[in-house]
Amino acid sequence: MAKFRKKPVVIDAITFDELMQHGRENTAHVGDTSLPGDFVYQGCQVVRENDASYIVLTLSGNHTITPGVVLVTGVAGELYPCKADIFGQTHEPA
Repeated sequence: MAKFRKKPVVIDAITFDELMQHGRENTAHVGDTSLPGDFVYQGCQVVRENDASYIVLTLSGNHTITPGVVLVTGVAGELYPCKADIFGQTHEPA
């Protein structure tokens, strides 16, 4: 089996808390400190499942986002979740 090294690329990522702040700022509940209802992020619908779980509807499938998960925007604009501890081990600030 051949070994490969991941190419260094710069990606965007958002934590669960930052995503919730985005939702609060981009819904009719602006300024409300509670968790937002449904909203859009990077052109994808984000649907509230419960207080600790949201579902991001993407062309490649639905992804569950919870606290402790980072939502990554890949090099082709795709969105996918990554556990925060794994993200911290494989990424550094650009």
